[in-house]
Amino acid sequence: MAFNVPVAGGTLSVERVGSGAPALLLLHGWTLDRRMWRPQVEGLGGHFTLLLPDRRGFGRSPAPPGLAREPDDVPALLDYFGIDRAVLVGHSQAGRVALSAAARHPARVAGLILLAAPHDAVSPDPTREPALPMARLVELVRAGEVAAAHRLWRSHPMLQVTDTATARLLDEMLGDYEGRDLLAPPEPLPVDDGLLAAITCPALVMVGDGDAWSRVQSAARLADGLAQATSLILPGAGHMANISHASACNDTIHRFVLM
Repeated sequence: MAFNVPVAGGTLSVERVGSGAPALLLLHGWTLDRRMWRPQVEGLGGHFTLLLPDRRGFGRSPAPPGLAREPDDVPALLDYFGIDRAVLVGHSQAGRVALSAAARHPARVAGLILLAAPHDAVSPDPTREPALPMARLVELVRAGEVAAAHRLWRSHPMLQVTDTATARLLDEMLGDYEGRDLLAPPEPLPVDDGLLAAITCPALVMVGDGDAWSRVQSAARLADGLAQATSLILPGAGHMANISHASACNDTIHRFVLM
């Protein structure tokens, strides 16, 4: 069942699944939506309360885009469902949201699970991976060529997957991506060592060994900078490890949450 949850400037469409403590708030990656967590709903929904929002500017959420405002959406979501604290699960760009929420609202965050999250001290190495074509994507969306933007982003090595099920779900989500965030003024949400030093809750840092070089290096930097971090490299997994390697991800999340 989906709920329309009030946040600053609008509402978020949020699905609530399962029951049990602690609650997990799962934050999807850039250009995606809450459907990316289907394997976690199947594997974890019978054990925990799962909250799955479409982040502002994505999916079915009409709230205007604004990355810097998203950490403050976390307590608003928890308040709406009467939840004191939750474990935040952030994929890729949403790792920024989860980390900043843990620093801004430490009383509301019981733990962090970061999957393929970035660290700003690690830049893509052009000899190892192509840069994200952000300027071209913005240009295409502004010109109304959203389908071309989908094709360009889908062709990036970060979104290359080898199994049919992952490809099908990824294409399903990208096909509905409207690019609303690309048309909004950019709002940076930095991830640096100062931010990490302010976070004291337990954290799990996961990355696939087949993900972009910068994300593998970022995972090491995040694990080093967080006070209570454990890390896991998932063999054979890429950027969408929660889908392609759902069983391993779910088992790891389950163990971490019950520690």
